[in-house]
Amino acid sequence: MEYKWYQTGAAPLENIARTEPPAGTLAFWYLGQMGLLVKGAGLTLCFDPVLNDLCNPDGTTRRNYPPPFSGGALTGVDCVICSHNHADHLNLETLLPLYRANPGIRFIVPVPEQGVLTGAGIPTSGVVGAKAHRPIGLGDGVTLTPIPAAHEAYVTDEQGDHRNLGYLLNLDGLTLYHAGDTVLTPQLLEDVKGYGPPDVACLPVNGADLERRGRNIVGNMGCRDAAIFAAGTGADLTVPLHYDMVMGNGEDPLIFASYMVRCAPGQKFHIMQLGERFLYGK
Repeated sequence: MEYKWYQTGAAPLENIARTEPPAGTLAFWYLGQMGLLVKGAGLTLCFDPVLNDLCNPDGTTRRNYPPPFSGGALTGVDCVICSHNHADHLNLETLLPLYRANPGIRFIVPVPEQGVLTGAGIPTSGVVGAKAHRPIGLGDGVTLTPIPAAHEAYVTDEQGDHRNLGYLLNLDGLTLYHAGDTVLTPQLLEDVKGYGPPDVACLPVNGADLERRGRNIVGNMGCRDAAIFAAGTGADLTVPLHYDMVMGNGEDPLIFASYMVRCAPGQKFHIMQLGERFLYGK
């Protein structure tokens, strides 16, 4: 399958900079894998950005397509939110240039992963540890609520803090759920439903199988489970992600579309192009 950016280089950066969503709306851009840039309520937030190469031990790339721009080229970012410590979600080759290019930026990561950032030279004052179901204020009434994620299983550290998280962003009266990497579990459905139907649900759809586990690839919900999640939570708009970046770990998003028609008839979904902007409002 061939992958191509809708925009790369200066064009998406200019598009991001000049976009100012009206009150009661939010804008988001797809950066590949689970990477999402969100603007609204005067804030610019990045979820799981990976704007660097991913290499095999022999130096060959693992990516199906190059990054659209470097982390150091992306300015005006208030906060970066990482779901867990895997190279395609939390990558210092992206985060350190973002830190240098954005004075005052904050990084939000699961509590057990704070040391990954501070150990690399990001000040402790700029790193916020996320704990399940403990809302984090981002200013101007914007909150971020961490949701436990089962990256095939729920994993906690010695203190009981989850290593894998998704996040519910409440911004300007809208809710966006970024799932991070997770399979579908009864607990996940109950956790998300407890906060009401999300307006936008961004979900991984690449699934899991024996062959990939044999290559030490930890799996996610597949296309059918993502559609079941959409139906079970009543998400207004569901966006499939995590199906295209890493060689040998992809999925056809049209399979997700087929399951949405069957499992969640009448519910909206949208398959993003790489670098595409989506404006959402009620």
